Amino acid sequence: MRGIVTAGKKEGKKFILIEEYKNQFIKKLHLKPYPGTLNLAVNEKIIEDLKKIDGIVIDGFVKNGIKYGMVKCFPAEIYGEKCFVLLPEKSTHKNILEIIAEENLRKRYNLKNGDAVKISFLPFIKICCKYRTYALPYIGKKTSKITVFYDSPFMEGRRDLCYFYDSGMPNQYKKSFCQREIASVLFYTDVKSSYNRLNEFIKEKGYSIMSPVRKIRYSMLNEWQIEVRTKEN
Repeated sequence: MRGIVTAGKKEGKKFILIEEYKNQFIKKLHLKPYPGTLNLAVNEKIIEDLKKIDGIVIDGFVKNGIKYGMVKCFPAEIYGEKCFVLLPEKSTHKNILEIIAEENLRKRYNLKNGDAVKISFLPFIKICCKYRTYALPYIGKKTSKITVFYDSPFMEGRRDLCYFYDSGMPNQYKKSFCQREIASVLFYTDVKSSYNRLNEFIKEKGYSIMSPVRKIRYSMLNEWQIEVRTKEN
Protein backbone atom coordinates (compact mmCIF):
# COMPACT_ATOMS: atom_id res chain seq x y z
CA MET A 1 0.00 0.00 0.00
CA ARG A 2 1.29 3.47 -0.84
CA GLY A 3 0.66 6.84 0.74
CA ILE A 4 1.67 10.35 -0.29
CA VAL A 5 3.60 12.45 2.22
CA THR A 6 1.58 15.50 3.17
CA ALA A 7 1.88 18.39 5.61
CA GLY A 8 0.13 18.01 8.96
CA LYS A 9 -1.43 20.51 11.34
CA LYS A 10 1.42 20.12 13.88
CA GLU A 11 -1.08 18.63 16.36
CA GLY A 12 0.52 15.16 16.53
CA LYS A 13 3.38 16.36 18.73
CA LYS A 14 0.97 17.89 21.24
CA PHE A 15 -1.05 14.71 21.67
CA ILE A 16 1.89 12.29 21.70
CA LEU A 17 3.50 14.25 24.54
CA ILE A 18 0.39 13.97 26.73
CA GLU A 19 1.47 11.63 29.53
CA GLU A 20 -1.64 9.41 29.44
CA TYR A 21 -1.14 8.69 25.72
CA LYS A 22 2.64 8.45 25.92
CA ASN A 23 2.56 5.89 28.76
CA GLN A 24 0.14 3.68 26.84
CA PHE A 25 2.28 3.84 23.69
CA ILE A 26 5.22 2.59 25.73
CA LYS A 27 3.24 -0.11 27.56
CA LYS A 28 1.03 -1.43 24.74
CA LEU A 29 3.14 -0.76 21.65
CA HIS A 30 6.55 -1.12 23.31
CA LEU A 31 7.44 2.11 21.56
CA LYS A 32 8.71 5.44 22.84
CA PRO A 33 7.51 7.57 19.95
CA TYR A 34 9.17 10.59 18.44
CA PRO A 35 6.96 13.59 19.30
CA GLY A 36 5.31 14.06 15.93
CA THR A 37 3.58 12.10 13.18
CA LEU A 38 4.28 11.40 9.53
CA ASN A 39 1.09 12.14 7.61
CA LEU A 40 0.28 10.13 4.48
CA ALA A 41 -2.61 10.76 2.14
CA VAL A 42 -4.38 7.55 1.06
CA ASN A 43 -7.66 6.53 -0.55
CA GLU A 44 -10.60 7.38 1.73
CA LYS A 45 -11.73 3.75 1.55
CA ILE A 46 -8.55 2.71 3.38
CA ILE A 47 -9.57 4.90 6.32
CA GLU A 48 -13.11 3.50 6.24
CA ASP A 49 -11.74 -0.05 6.28
CA LEU A 50 -9.48 0.65 9.27
CA LYS A 51 -12.47 1.99 11.18
CA LYS A 52 -14.10 -1.44 10.84
CA ILE A 53 -11.00 -3.42 11.86
CA ASP A 54 -9.97 -4.07 15.46
CA GLY A 55 -6.48 -2.87 16.32
CA ILE A 56 -4.43 -2.25 19.45
CA VAL A 57 -6.45 0.17 21.56
CA ILE A 58 -5.01 3.21 23.31
CA ASP A 59 -7.74 4.14 25.76
CA GLY A 60 -9.27 7.59 25.93
CA PHE A 61 -9.39 9.59 29.16
CA VAL A 62 -10.53 12.84 30.71
CA LYS A 63 -7.93 15.37 31.84
CA ASN A 64 -8.58 18.85 33.20
CA GLY A 65 -12.16 18.58 32.06
CA ILE A 66 -11.16 17.74 28.48
CA LYS A 67 -12.16 14.39 26.94
CA TYR A 68 -9.42 12.75 24.88
CA GLY A 69 -10.56 10.00 22.51
CA MET A 70 -9.50 6.42 22.00
CA VAL A 71 -6.82 5.66 19.38
CA LYS A 72 -6.60 2.46 17.32
CA CYS A 73 -3.08 1.38 16.34
CA PHE A 74 -1.89 -1.03 13.64
CA PRO A 75 1.75 -2.19 13.48
CA ALA A 76 3.44 -1.52 10.15
CA GLU A 77 6.80 -0.78 8.58
CA ILE A 78 8.20 1.88 6.29
CA TYR A 79 11.59 1.27 4.67
CA GLY A 80 11.92 -1.77 6.94
CA GLU A 81 11.52 0.35 10.09
CA LYS A 82 8.74 -0.56 12.51
CA CYS A 83 6.07 2.06 13.04
CA PHE A 84 2.38 2.26 13.88
CA VAL A 85 -0.57 3.53 11.89
CA LEU A 86 -2.83 5.57 14.18
CA LEU A 87 -6.56 6.02 13.80
CA PRO A 88 -7.69 8.56 16.42
CA GLU A 89 -11.34 8.33 17.37
CA LYS A 90 -11.78 12.09 17.11
CA SER A 91 -9.84 12.58 13.89
CA THR A 92 -11.56 14.65 11.21
CA HIS A 93 -9.19 13.45 8.45
CA LYS A 94 -10.98 11.51 5.71
CA ASN A 95 -7.90 10.39 3.80
CA ILE A 96 -4.89 10.90 6.09
CA LEU A 97 -2.97 8.17 7.92
CA GLU A 98 -0.93 9.31 10.93
CA ILE A 99 2.26 7.33 11.50
CA ILE A 100 4.38 7.22 14.66
CA ALA A 101 7.83 5.69 15.12
CA GLU A 102 10.78 6.02 17.46
CA GLU A 103 12.51 8.38 15.05
CA ASN A 104 11.51 11.33 12.89
CA LEU A 105 10.72 9.38 9.69
CA ARG A 106 10.44 12.49 7.54
CA LYS A 107 13.93 13.61 8.51
CA ARG A 108 15.53 10.14 8.58
CA TYR A 109 14.48 9.31 5.02
CA ASN A 110 14.57 12.89 3.70
CA LEU A 111 10.87 12.78 2.83
CA LYS A 112 9.20 15.75 1.23
CA ASN A 113 5.56 16.59 0.59
CA GLY A 114 4.39 14.70 -2.48
CA ASP A 115 6.77 11.74 -2.04
CA ALA A 116 5.22 8.27 -2.35
CA VAL A 117 5.90 5.90 0.55
CA LYS A 118 5.17 2.16 0.73
CA ILE A 119 3.53 0.94 3.94
CA SER A 120 3.44 -2.75 4.86
CA PHE A 121 1.37 -3.98 7.80
CA LEU A 122 2.94 -6.30 10.39
CA PRO A 123 1.31 -9.23 12.26
CA PHE A 124 0.00 -8.72 15.77
CA ILE A 125 -2.26 -10.30 18.40
CA LYS A 126 -5.79 -9.09 19.14
CA ILE A 127 -9.18 -10.32 20.32
CA CYS A 128 -11.60 -11.25 17.56
CA CYS A 129 -15.07 -9.77 17.70
CA LYS A 130 -18.00 -12.13 18.17
CA TYR A 131 -20.40 -12.23 15.23
CA ARG A 132 -22.93 -14.51 13.56
CA THR A 133 -22.99 -15.41 9.89
CA TYR A 134 -24.26 -17.99 7.41
CA ALA A 135 -21.79 -20.54 6.06
CA LEU A 136 -21.63 -22.39 2.75
CA PRO A 137 -18.94 -24.96 1.81
CA TYR A 138 -17.18 -24.86 -1.55
CA ILE A 139 -14.53 -26.81 -3.38
CA GLY A 140 -12.17 -24.66 -5.44
CA LYS A 141 -11.60 -20.94 -5.73
CA LYS A 142 -14.87 -19.55 -4.43
CA THR A 143 -14.41 -16.81 -1.81
CA SER A 144 -16.65 -14.38 0.07
CA LYS A 145 -16.38 -11.53 2.58
CA ILE A 146 -15.11 -14.10 5.07
CA THR A 147 -13.49 -17.30 3.81
CA VAL A 148 -12.07 -20.13 5.94
CA PHE A 149 -9.45 -22.30 4.23
CA TYR A 150 -9.19 -25.90 5.42
CA ASP A 151 -6.29 -26.42 3.01
CA SER A 152 -3.61 -24.05 1.75
CA PRO A 153 -5.31 -20.92 0.31
CA PHE A 154 -3.10 -21.32 -2.78
CA MET A 155 -3.84 -25.01 -3.47
CA GLU A 156 -5.97 -26.20 -6.38
CA GLY A 157 -9.15 -28.02 -5.31
CA ARG A 158 -8.88 -26.69 -1.76
CA ARG A 159 -11.81 -26.87 0.67
CA ASP A 160 -13.28 -23.45 1.47
CA LEU A 161 -16.02 -22.40 3.85
CA CYS A 162 -17.54 -19.10 2.77
CA TYR A 163 -19.40 -16.88 5.18
CA PHE A 164 -22.22 -14.48 4.32
CA TYR A 165 -24.04 -11.94 6.49
CA ASP A 166 -27.34 -12.61 4.72
CA SER A 167 -29.26 -15.87 4.46
CA GLY A 168 -31.18 -17.13 1.45
CA MET A 169 -28.78 -19.45 -0.38
CA PRO A 170 -29.49 -23.20 -0.59
CA ASN A 171 -27.58 -25.40 1.90
CA GLN A 172 -26.56 -22.44 4.08
CA TYR A 173 -26.31 -22.97 7.83
CA LYS A 174 -25.76 -20.65 10.77
CA LYS A 175 -22.19 -20.23 11.99
CA SER A 176 -20.78 -18.04 14.77
CA PHE A 177 -17.31 -16.70 15.45
CA CYS A 178 -16.43 -16.61 19.14
CA GLN A 179 -14.51 -13.83 20.87
CA ARG A 180 -11.03 -15.36 20.86
CA GLU A 181 -7.39 -14.42 20.59
CA ILE A 182 -6.17 -14.23 17.01
CA ALA A 183 -2.97 -13.51 15.12
CA SER A 184 -3.76 -10.98 12.41
CA VAL A 185 -2.08 -9.19 9.54
CA LEU A 186 -3.63 -6.64 7.19
CA PHE A 187 -2.66 -6.41 3.53
CA TYR A 188 -3.52 -4.60 0.35
CA THR A 189 -2.43 -6.75 -2.61
CA ASP A 190 0.49 -8.81 -1.25
CA VAL A 191 -1.68 -11.88 -0.57
CA LYS A 192 0.96 -14.62 -0.40
CA SER A 193 3.78 -12.70 1.29
CA SER A 194 1.45 -11.45 4.04
CA TYR A 195 0.15 -15.01 4.58
CA ASN A 196 3.72 -16.31 4.90
CA ARG A 197 4.64 -13.44 7.21
CA LEU A 198 1.73 -14.26 9.54
CA ASN A 199 2.74 -17.93 9.77
CA GLU A 200 6.36 -17.00 10.42
CA PHE A 201 5.22 -14.64 13.19
CA ILE A 202 3.21 -17.42 14.88
CA LYS A 203 6.14 -19.84 14.62
CA GLU A 204 8.70 -17.35 15.95
CA LYS A 205 6.50 -16.49 18.94
CA GLY A 206 5.82 -20.15 19.73
CA TYR A 207 2.03 -19.73 19.60
CA SER A 208 -0.27 -22.74 19.18
CA ILE A 209 -2.59 -22.65 16.15
CA MET A 210 -6.21 -23.27 17.17
CA SER A 211 -8.10 -22.85 13.87
CA PRO A 212 -7.75 -22.87 10.08
CA VAL A 213 -6.69 -19.59 8.50
CA ARG A 214 -9.41 -17.22 7.38
CA LYS A 215 -9.37 -14.20 5.09
CA ILE A 216 -11.55 -11.15 5.69
CA ARG A 217 -12.23 -8.93 2.69
CA TYR A 218 -13.01 -5.27 3.26
CA SER A 219 -13.43 -2.49 0.70
CA MET A 220 -9.74 -2.13 -0.24
CA LEU A 221 -7.85 -3.84 2.57
CA ASN A 222 -7.85 -7.54 3.45
CA GLU A 223 -6.93 -9.41 6.61
CA TRP A 224 -5.54 -12.86 7.39
CA GLN A 225 -6.64 -14.25 10.77
CA ILE A 226 -5.63 -17.39 12.67
CA GLU A 227 -6.93 -18.25 16.13
CA VAL A 228 -4.00 -18.92 18.45
CA ARG A 229 -3.10 -19.69 22.04
CA THR A 230 -0.30 -17.50 23.28
CA LYS A 231 2.12 -18.33 26.08
CA GLU A 232 0.30 -15.88 28.33
CA ASN A 233 -3.00 -17.76 27.93
